[in-house]
Amino acid sequence: MLLLFPGDNAARDTLRFAEEIAGYGLWQVDFVSGKMNCSPNTYRLLGLAPVTSAMGDAGEPLSFATFEKVAHPDDISVVAEIQHILGEGLPIDRQFRVVHPNGRVRAMAIHGEALVGRDGKADRIVGVLMDITRHVESVVTSQINSERVRELMAAISGSIWVARTDGYYTDFLLRDPKGHVPAAFQGNNWHNAVHPDDLNKVLRNWENAAATKSIFSSEHRIRGSNGEYHWRRAYATPILADDGSVREWVGLSLAIHEQSITASSGDRHLTAAQIRAARGILNWSVRDLSSRTGLSVGVVRRLEETEDAGKNAADALNLIKDSLSAGGVDFFVLPSGEAGVYPTKRENRLKIVAKNGGR
Repeated sequence: MLLLFPGDNAARDTLRFAEEIAGYGLWQVDFVSGKMNCSPNTYRLLGLAPVTSAMGDAGEPLSFATFEKVAHPDDISVVAEIQHILGEGLPIDRQFRVVHPNGRVRAMAIHGEALVGRDGKADRIVGVLMDITRHVESVVTSQINSERVRELMAAISGSIWVARTDGYYTDFLLRDPKGHVPAAFQGNNWHNAVHPDDLNKVLRNWENAAATKSIFSSEHRIRGSNGEYHWRRAYATPILADDGSVREWVGLSLAIHEQSITASSGDRHLTAAQIRAARGILNWSVRDLSSRTGLSVGVVRRLEETEDAGKNAADALNLIKDSLSAGGVDFFVLPSGEAGVYPTKRENRLKIVAKNGGR
């Protein structure tokens, strides 16, 4: 045994020092007599001063009744469970709280196992009692912070993920609560979930971020569990090792469908490309759109061939937008300024719009 102190009491002083610094106490239970013997620090951990006055000496033998007296009222059942398990000669590993005479509450961990004699029967149990209050506080704080982040992520349909430098997803710290299955994105499977038209752009952004160890960001469409694509904004930052290499990447994915795929019902009017694309989705001819808006064929052709129709065309563009929307398409403008259309997959709500100016 390594002795840290000199003199006749070197072993006892070393043990006391180790117990006080590490915050643990030793105990044993004799199966034959039922007596429990404990080291001095066990008494201190339980809030009990040693009965003897000699420094470092243990007090009178404790019992499980003593544990029950000092245990937190909500944890008395745990102490009873510990006693029962030890009575069966089985190892134990439990946690409970004790209340000191001054009202302080401390969290304890108790570990023990049976020692078997030559006859194969357990003759005593030895164990350790440890003060784990700081550890429990840390765990509780971590749980509270995790709940806060989890609820926030749920509110914004977000997920947090971890990836290697090559973009291989290794873990999901917080999963998207709206039906995305982690296995569908694990490894390089996330490539299959990205819209084909967006994948090359995402991969280029990732390769550039990985090469420069800079923050990765991207806006792209992801296929959900229902098969429909939704726009998401992804960020990732590198976690560097001591030598400056990238140990891993931690990323955040946010749903931005509502703000990025928004119907262009605000101040921005339809573009000529949007009108042509919408007609293509609905399989409408120029004459079909003309009849539904009350606009002449010539006006429709001019509006879908001219990107800058001017303010005077606002009423006509609104008529076209209303008719195409009723036919089953929606319009959106990306944060980058790009405009587009997509089918709404709703029931056909065609309507005849009154002719503009009686034409």
